[in-house]
Amino acid sequence: MNVDAAVALVSAAAGSAATEAGRHAWESLLSLARRLTGRAEPEPVDPADETAVRELTGRIADRARDDADFAAELTGWAERHRAALTITQTRVENTVSGNAQVRNVIQTGTIEGDIRFG
Repeated sequence: MNVDAAVALVSAAAGSAATEAGRHAWESLLSLARRLTGRAEPEPVDPADETAVRELTGRIADRARDDADFAAELTGWAERHRAALTITQTRVENTVSGNAQVRNVIQTGTIEGDIRFG
């Protein structure tokens, strides 16, 4: 994975922070970003704050371009968390044929939990 692809996952991490895997990736990224500030604690950035995320992404991208060691750590972070942050393309296909008497059809992907109608 190259640095540009790794930087692109920074925004994906912010957008995924509501999930457990996304939260873990975001916290891990902030720990990595400590190198930008030299702080003992990760830089506090709210993943819901688009401006703060853009600024953090810019600082990370700049540092990765100037520091090969940081770039290697960033791409390592991205490779470890890519699966949790990448949106997968899935295809759902339902077929209604023959003499089926159907009033409504609902097409969906994976459902976790109950579905109730009416």
